[in-house]
Amino acid sequence: MLQPHPAVALVLSSTWCIRPGYSATLKRLPATLSARFIGGTYHKRVHGVDPWNLTMFRTTPRGVQVQEDAQRRKPQQWIALDDDLEDWPDSCRQNLVACEGTTGLSNPEVQHELREKLRSCHVALSARTP
Repeated sequence: MLQPHPAVALVLSSTWCIRPGYSATLKRLPATLSARFIGGTYHKRVHGVDPWNLTMFRTTPRGVQVQEDAQRRKPQQWIALDDDLEDWPDSCRQNLVACEGTTGLSNPEVQHELREKLRSCHVALSARTP
């Protein structure tokens, strides 16, 4: 799905950013996919190593974590694929492709929605380019 969109960069939003860790998680992915990642929603450089900060991050709803990351990075367009749908900010729901944790991207409806959102982002970005 990403192949037609070579400029798409990925951010890992998962408890896997914490354990086993961002780098260890990327090593589990194919090289063509891991090469697209530019960071994670949790990072020691951003959140610090203080246990209190880690606890605060873990108790923050995933949608808020993603929203805060997007506010920091300021991407022109973004999409989130997530199976943790609890407490997503209403202002970000249009960026969310919801999936089930057990099926993820194997669900054809999720694939269709993701393709459509990728296409919409591509169209919006292309319209901005002179």
